[in-house]
Amino acid sequence: MSFKKFIFCISFLGSAVCFAQEQDTINEYELETVKIIKEKVKTITGAGQYIDAKKLQKLNQTNINNVLRIIPGVNIRDEEGFGLRPNIGLRGTPVNRSAKISLMEDGILAAPAPYSDPSAYYFPTFARIQGVEVLKGSSQIKYGPYTIGGAINLISTQIPNEFRGFAQLSTGSFNTNQQRIWIGDSKKNIDYLFEFNRIASNGFKQMENGANTGFDRRDVLGKLRWHTSKTAKISQSVLLKVGNTFEDSKETYLGLTLDDYNNNSRRRYLGTQRDLLDLRQEQISITHNINPFDKFYVTTSGYYTKVFRDWARANTFGGQSINNILADPSANQTAYNIMTGVANGNISYQSAARTYYTKGIQTALNYQFDTGQIKNKIELGIRFHEDQADRFGTTSTYAMTNGIMILTNAGVKGNQENQIRNAKSLASYITYEINYKNLKLSPGVRYEKIQLDFENYGNADNARLGTNLRKAKNELSTVLPGIGMNYSINTSMNIFGGVHKGFSPPGMPSVTSTVGQAKIEKSLNYELGYRIEKRYVIGQIGGFINDYSNILGSDNISGGGAGTGDLFNAGNAKIKGIEASIDINIADALKINNPNIKLPLNIAYTHTNAKFQDTFVNGGGDWGSGTINKGDFIPFITPNLLTCSLGFENKKFNTTLTGRYTGTTRIKPGQSDEVVPQNGILYNNVTAIDGFLIIDLSSNYILTKNLTIFTLFNNVTNNKSIVANLPQGYRPNLPLSYNLGLKFNL
Repeated sequence: MSFKKFIFCISFLGSAVCFAQEQDTINEYELETVKIIKEKVKTITGAGQYIDAKKLQKLNQTNINNVLRIIPGVNIRDEEGFGLRPNIGLRGTPVNRSAKISLMEDGILAAPAPYSDPSAYYFPTFARIQGVEVLKGSSQIKYGPYTIGGAINLISTQIPNEFRGFAQLSTGSFNTNQQRIWIGDSKKNIDYLFEFNRIASNGFKQMENGANTGFDRRDVLGKLRWHTSKTAKISQSVLLKVGNTFEDSKETYLGLTLDDYNNNSRRRYLGTQRDLLDLRQEQISITHNINPFDKFYVTTSGYYTKVFRDWARANTFGGQSINNILADPSANQTAYNIMTGVANGNISYQSAARTYYTKGIQTALNYQFDTGQIKNKIELGIRFHEDQADRFGTTSTYAMTNGIMILTNAGVKGNQENQIRNAKSLASYITYEINYKNLKLSPGVRYEKIQLDFENYGNADNARLGTNLRKAKNELSTVLPGIGMNYSINTSMNIFGGVHKGFSPPGMPSVTSTVGQAKIEKSLNYELGYRIEKRYVIGQIGGFINDYSNILGSDNISGGGAGTGDLFNAGNAKIKGIEASIDINIADALKINNPNIKLPLNIAYTHTNAKFQDTFVNGGGDWGSGTINKGDFIPFITPNLLTCSLGFENKKFNTTLTGRYTGTTRIKPGQSDEVVPQNGILYNNVTAIDGFLIIDLSSNYILTKNLTIFTLFNNVTNNKSIVANLPQGYRPNLPLSYNLGLKFNL
């Protein structure tokens, strides 16, 4: 290929090549332009794992928390039992609202406002997802803005290459039910897919008045694709994707005191009877793929999303904050009685309305060429992105009257929170992959330029006239180099490693901070690992170090803070750990001479050690207030995580037993022995949550070629455990529950 032709190719715009969208029925051209992991997982220059549709169909889980735990290095904090708003961290990054990972759907940023307000109150409905990819280390340098821990890409239902349909119906405990249906086809030049999914539940928590404590979430998704004929000299396609999500959740921030948890872990206080999350999400994207000549691919995506969410909830009882009541219910008996509905009194009720807008265009090219024995691949990408978070919160007053909340003062819109957060970013990267014999090197560099604008109108200016407007701006840029390596020892074993500079944006500039503005979160990240894939064994073990030069703390109500949303500098920190996973077909290992029988065993283990490396006075928020000392453990990062699953499969039937152990987790910085919740220990003196084990059982039986019956039992031992003390109070795990359903393939 001539140099002029190569320069011509570079001038093409294409998108940041998405993560893999693997499915056997996907158009081969599209498959080539987007795949990264699946069969490449054993040779990528970093840690990466892929959970495909076949695995998800065996597990029958609608809760992403329960699925991601089969991948090492993933840290999760449960909240409401159904996984609607996951709290996910990777390699020791904070778990709160998944704000420190790059979250994507089909390769496009999925968080409502990833730069200006990254807490993911909207999360794609996992019940409609057909694949999950997780990238960590140097292999995810292309997928920002959060490049310290890693990236998660959720793969929506793909367009099949022939007419197909699928329907799934289920019912179960607490009236939890799902209805999902999709149809799709590929014609000569036009392909399509339409999907509807609904998942709902009455909830497992119990209100004394018998009220519903569950949710109702509905998704509509459509895809329409034009593509050239197979005989075309230049292959290309244009894909239009449109989706809507609607959710009403009678969910609350408020948990329980320890005494109430011990008496009935499923209790909901009457003071939360009006708590409600109203969520609406709209998305549209257009993706253009072109293959102008051999081994050169360009992908371009334009996208727009709008998310509205209003999580309205009780904020104070009898003038006392929830945190004060939880800290000592006896000292705040009157407020506690109002919270539980025993006494009459006033309740301050907060409507936290927020509207998020995101738009952007991303483009990248992928060119492969050989020079003698060396195989080369260049990827170049650029993304222009804007997002906005419009916060317009309102405080009103209710009167608790004989156990019923009655509105007494509606409040003026915007009297609680009245601000606009804007962000613009230019992100680009280039990677150059070199393959020579058994060695693969992948150097690369990422560039981020971000502009952040904060406008606070004040709580008295609901018309936003600007009479008390306070503004703050922050502009920053950073260069993030990295290099990854993979060396094949033989056809079944390789070692991988890398080093890259990690980055997270500093959040909105503050107009009230007394401890200075937040700076960029920076780290140097190292990893080294070993993979094996031979006959009946697939395994991976690796170590990682995230060496922070500035780690950021945050202040969110969902993380136990005051709710300003501010980030603050916490100096040096070091997070290091070991990740290990292994998949074995025991039937092959035992030489069972029946090719139709499989006994898959999967084990995933993560050990993480996370400590502050500086002594500093904490700025408040999720880590509490006061002095944090060098050597203190960073809270909310679980040191030991273990997931094991054992299955049985034949032509007609498969079943999987999965155990997930979450070790004791610190909830406050410190070095002393952990203090877990127990009688006589005040809420504020508890420093850790006890470890717990949850066991699930999933089964599928093929009745006919087209019809399968399935069952899922969550928490088969009905273990009762405190899974978190956040957002406010102790929270229970989902009790023993079942789902029974049918799957129909057309």
